[in-house]
Amino acid sequence: MATTVTAAGKLRTDDVFFPAMAVLILGIVVTGFGKSYFLAGMVRAKLPNVLVHVHGAVFVLWIFLLVTQAWLVAAHKVKWHMKLGVLSLVLVPSMSILGVLTLFDFLRRTEPDEGSELLLVGDLEILLLFVVLTSWGFLARRDAASHKRLMILGTLAIMGPAIARWDLGIPVALGMILALPLFVVAYDLWTLKRIHRTTTVATLLTAAWVFTLGPFSKLAFWHQCVNWIRHT
Repeated sequence: MATTVTAAGKLRTDDVFFPAMAVLILGIVVTGFGKSYFLAGMVRAKLPNVLVHVHGAVFVLWIFLLVTQAWLVAAHKVKWHMKLGVLSLVLVPSMSILGVLTLFDFLRRTEPDEGSELLLVGDLEILLLFVVLTSWGFLARRDAASHKRLMILGTLAIMGPAIARWDLGIPVALGMILALPLFVVAYDLWTLKRIHRTTTVATLLTAAWVFTLGPFSKLAFWHQCVNWIRHT
């Protein structure tokens, strides 16, 4: 891992960058869901049903865990980081299941402005990307450089719903989602003089999702899926 260490006890560049990225993610989530969830009292927020409440609570718990884990590493509290990391074994599959169930519930209740097929494909793909990258990150936990990048990049993959609530339009939202991994790309180029392989994979997968979302969602299969969801 290429980080700057000038003397024992001094901060490495990683100890600044990755906690800052975790805080950036927290900021995106808070601003995106501030009015409907955080400022509304979270558990007291007027959400459609219990499923949405549980979904929100579990996803927010993941974000707070990410921030906590990044700062624990920066503070050299590695043992605490490892102990808390076990929660990811519960949260990642829980988020996957709740994400799909909440998506289906939303499609049954409403007709999205962007189109049901586009929403279905987009949300399923970001959930899959999140699961792949964070699971890879957990498996690579002994490789600190890969682990921290994958956890940040995996979480960046699910920022779409929060960014969408800024009401900037679909093209701008997709552009911002595509741009977020570039922070890690720039950091790699600055510190490593190359792009780390995990950053490369995550950025390419994010780009593939953004550029294929529209055409892929127009396949007749997804229209059939929407009809099935609404009649089950």
